[in-house]
Amino acid sequence: MLKIKIKNLLLLFLTITLSTTAQDISTGIKLIKNEKYSEAKKYFSSLLSGGSKAEAYFYLGEILLIQEKLDSSKMFFQKGIDSNDEFPLNYAGMVKINIIEGNTSEAEKNQNQAIDLEEKNPKVYIVLSEAYSKIKEFEKAIELLDNGLKFNSQFAPTYLALGKVYLNKGNGTDAIKNFQKAIDNDGTNPEALSLKAKVYILINNNSDAISLLNEAIKSDTSYSPAYHELAELNATLKDYSKAAEYFTKYMETSGVTLEKQKRYAQILYLNKEYQKAIDILKEVNKIEPNNASSIRIIAYSYLRLNDTENSMSYFQQLFEIPSAEFSATDYENYADLLSETGNDSLAIENYAKSLSLDSSKVELHAKMAALYFKNKKYSEAAKEYFLKEQLTGKKLSLREYFDLGTALTVTGQFVEADSIFGEISKIKPDLPLGYLMRARVQSTVDSTQELGLAKPYYEKFIEVVSVSSDSAKYMKDLVEANSYLGYHYFLMKDDPAYKLIWRENYKKYWEKVLALEPENQQAKDALEGLKNIK
Repeated sequence: MLKIKIKNLLLLFLTITLSTTAQDISTGIKLIKNEKYSEAKKYFSSLLSGGSKAEAYFYLGEILLIQEKLDSSKMFFQKGIDSNDEFPLNYAGMVKINIIEGNTSEAEKNQNQAIDLEEKNPKVYIVLSEAYSKIKEFEKAIELLDNGLKFNSQFAPTYLALGKVYLNKGNGTDAIKNFQKAIDNDGTNPEALSLKAKVYILINNNSDAISLLNEAIKSDTSYSPAYHELAELNATLKDYSKAAEYFTKYMETSGVTLEKQKRYAQILYLNKEYQKAIDILKEVNKIEPNNASSIRIIAYSYLRLNDTENSMSYFQQLFEIPSAEFSATDYENYADLLSETGNDSLAIENYAKSLSLDSSKVELHAKMAALYFKNKKYSEAAKEYFLKEQLTGKKLSLREYFDLGTALTVTGQFVEADSIFGEISKIKPDLPLGYLMRARVQSTVDSTQELGLAKPYYEKFIEVVSVSSDSAKYMKDLVEANSYLGYHYFLMKDDPAYKLIWRENYKKYWEKVLALEPENQQAKDALEGLKNIK
């Protein structure tokens, strides 16, 4: 009777010990799945003094492999083997290292050792399959997992691993089937729910993906990858407010890294939370001072905040990074800043760089033209305006046509200038300026006014101004037009066709000048001189 009681006590102790160990390991595994690698390292390190030492070494090796610290990972797998050479997972972990190193003979040796020790352990096959998936030997990975299912056809992690292999292979149908089997065997598994959602995202079934991810969070509110998937999905859908909200939760439930901070800042920028993005990336830059991506977002954020000085400073830092690659938009935004601050030559230079990277940015030709025009480089201005019109196949704006016509006039291309100002009048017939500029071009061509080339355009100018709501702003131009017409009729006084009308019109136009400018001496002299002309 005593022997039976002792035996029962030993069995009870063993059951409690195994249950506690399983719970301990699952807590650490959850930390890994939530990307809390520092906490997971501390946790598994604390188990090294207990009965699960070999298993703790295995998971320490797994963490370091995730962090791409190959030598350290290998060291922990080896320590696991040294501590318990009958625990199979460290041999399976070693297979991952062997395959990465290209040591096929050692990989085969360690694989056989792992399977020989616990042939019926499905976890062994899962770890081995992960090794072959790393080098895209997907059929080998599937074969191993199928072997594992022979010994336990209800083991949800095996179906989860199979789903991952099919997902990496690009077979979404079989990936979903196996994630669903994992869910069927473990309905509260947030990883299976999230990975199934990931497949739906790939096929643009976003509504079902969101439902699955919300279900994953409901089953485990601390499961960080679900928040991550929701953040990225909403960013893709351009709902940056939700993306920022979910990424915040992702950061709260997982370990914070520089990469996560940088991505978070990108989402904040897209959500127009520019100052928040700046604050985060300034901290990142203390650790990575030459990170082009971070400096770029800071520069853009200051630009959106209309902080020209700081934006300029960070753009300059960006362009000083030797290894950085720059986009057409980088050069364009920098050129805009240079233009705002009066650095026109440098602005033109950077607009040209932007166009060299992206010739579709045809609007930059207009920006360059405007700067050339401002700096009285009229030939260059005209060239850029013509390029813009040619490349877009669309008409220029009225302002652009005005500048182009002026540039052509200054450079002596009068026929082309006349055509451009004529285009303004076609686009907006009620705009007096088109007729006025055309009159001035013709007046320049016909400098003696003997041909009267400007006459019809000055007349049309006066006609349009007379019905314009803002005629007051054209007072000086009306003086110019009426003076021209008054002088024109004087020149035509000996022409038989004008014999009966020249005097009346001469007087009419000079009187209009006086009405506009009562102290206009030229008009006074003209009218006084009329008395002496027979």
